[in-house]
Amino acid sequence: MEVELKLLLAPADNDQLLRHPLIAAHAGAPVRTRQLTARYFDTPDLHLLHHGAGLRVRKVDGEWIQTMKAGGSVQSGLHSRNEWEGPVDRPWPRLGRLRKLIGDAPRWLDLLAAPELKQRLEPLFVVDVQRHSWDLEVDGNKIELVLDHGHIERHGHRAPLNEIELELKDGNPASLFAFALQLHEQIPLRLSNINKAERGYMLVRQTGTVPYRAKALELPADATLAETLPAVLGNCLQQIQRNENAVIDGDDAETLHQMRVGVRRLRSALKLFESVAPCPPALLEDVGWLGAELGAARDWDVLLTSTLARVQVSPGGKTGLMDLQALALAAAQAKRREAAQALLSPRYTHLMLALGSWMLQAAPGLQGSAAKFSRQTMQDLHKSLLKRAGRMDDSDPAGVHRTRIAAKRARYALEFFHSLYRSNGARAYLKTLAATQEQLGRHNDLVVADKLLRELAQQHPQAEGAIHFARGYLLAQQATQSTDLAAIRNELHAQRLPHKARPA
Repeated sequence: MEVELKLLLAPADNDQLLRHPLIAAHAGAPVRTRQLTARYFDTPDLHLLHHGAGLRVRKVDGEWIQTMKAGGSVQSGLHSRNEWEGPVDRPWPRLGRLRKLIGDAPRWLDLLAAPELKQRLEPLFVVDVQRHSWDLEVDGNKIELVLDHGHIERHGHRAPLNEIELELKDGNPASLFAFALQLHEQIPLRLSNINKAERGYMLVRQTGTVPYRAKALELPADATLAETLPAVLGNCLQQIQRNENAVIDGDDAETLHQMRVGVRRLRSALKLFESVAPCPPALLEDVGWLGAELGAARDWDVLLTSTLARVQVSPGGKTGLMDLQALALAAAQAKRREAAQALLSPRYTHLMLALGSWMLQAAPGLQGSAAKFSRQTMQDLHKSLLKRAGRMDDSDPAGVHRTRIAAKRARYALEFFHSLYRSNGARAYLKTLAATQEQLGRHNDLVVADKLLRELAQQHPQAEGAIHFARGYLLAQQATQSTDLAAIRNELHAQRLPHKARPA
């Protein structure tokens, strides 16, 4: 299993990295420099990609080396993948030799057994880089540090490439984060959650990034807390980081929404494990900062795309409402740019690296089973939710909001632990929590919209008439279409927790 941390840096900072005293202090030999050219292979219908594998042939010191990487995971920039590598006598894959390297791994042998795979393989793109590499020893951990500078090419189209790889040869994966944090103190870095093969496939498919939604987390019935903490937090971090590039480079409101959901899930997860693995206050503060940056942008998106759409044209015509929508659009775009700058900031990179490091160090010391922990946790969350629901009142928006947050926390927790429970009971409870969250969310959207519209009125007094009309319309709608809090309360009280976990 290959374990490495990938980081991006600006080409202008390469010389500073090459001369960095931290590298000199830990390198056992001078830097090695090589030119590497690799061809990546797949079928026209991308058989390998769709099954989570990548296949390349690269020339190294006059010898052809074929490599297949497959499976694994990415958590906070830490890539863990199966890797099989060996020499071949030509710049084309030898599938027979690859099968021998794979040995007894049915999933990957079946992948290579696809009909006429040998005949259908073709080179899809080329990765050409100048590689600088060092062998480091850091506090007893052996790490290979690589700087790759070059490009990925497909039919004459090139994408620049400038990245660092920290590969763990022997030792603790947390050492990769610790070393990266030290580098980041002097050189601005960004975590990378996609590898060279994924970048190449983006050229092949001519696609950018799309919204990434959280994947269902499957915990084994006998999972320990030591296994569960990194699995849960890693699932949240994956959702955050897989939407990162799209938020920075794109304008799809859904990518921002999904990244914000990932941060909310992360905050809920950290709260869940607070009693057994308290997160350092500085990290919690930075997670809160990230949530606020994304939340501000998301609130304007909701106002623009959802809430204002409820406002019917005023008797004075469409002009005023169109002007209001234009002002909201400008504000939403400005907040989106601010969110993107937050993701490009050193603070964000430090947060992701520090979270990855803390997670790997905190998990091994945890004792107990995930099943027992989840049962107690869900009981506590359910009790808190009923208490909040009992205090809801139409005249107290803050109390309604607190109930919504309690429903959201219970929902996220059960989504993390759902595989430990009988599916029917878990699905019914999740359905109720999701409905509660949605109904109370509509109520909250109107409260937030009124706040944002008041801000617009202060900034743009010339649009006061249209803004005043929109505020009045939404407030009237809130009064005439109020959420039935009593019905929500009764539905929550009627629910029973999925009480029987699978035997652990």
